[in-house]
Formats: sequence, structure tokens, C-alpha cells
Amino acid sequence: MKKEKRACDKCKKVTYLDTHHILPKSTFGENKETVELCPTCHREYHEHLGRENLKNPDEAFHFYTFYKWLTGITFGLVLIGFLLWEIWK
Repeated sequence: MKKEKRACDKCKKVTYLDTHHILPKSTFGENKETVELCPTCHREYHEHLGRENLKNPDEAFHFYTFYKWLTGITFGLVLIGFLLWEIWK
């Protein structure tokens, strides 16, 4: 199947996207908690998260850290977004 260009969930640039696992596969295994990011944003997020945090076993930590980075919003709004995500998935 040929990949199509789409808009990055962070910067909205239209390009070929990477699938980013919000819950790191190295800690949580294969999971469906993914978003589509351009290679630049994908690399930027991993640099933001840092190697030491990949092994953090707290799911809420990963959702909070990712959505705060993605949206730039504060804890209260991230919490609301996380709760809505859980309801709609």
C-alpha cells in the first residue's frame, strides 16, 4: 500500500507522517494510542520527553506530557482532554 501525504497533528505540515505511540512501545508494548507526526515533530517530541522518561510506567504521565507538548496548554485543560480521549476511544 502506498503512503499518502497528510497533515501533521502538531504543526499541520502536509508530508509523509510517522506514527508516534503516546505510550512508548519499549515500556507498554504495541498499543493503539497513536498520533501522526511529521518526522521533525516526532524527533522534537522524543527530545522533549528524554530517554530517561521512556521507561516511566505511568500511563497518565505519558498522556499528560504528550498533550501538554502537543497543545501547549496547562494541566487543567490537558486533564479534560485526556478524560475526553478516554471516553471517545
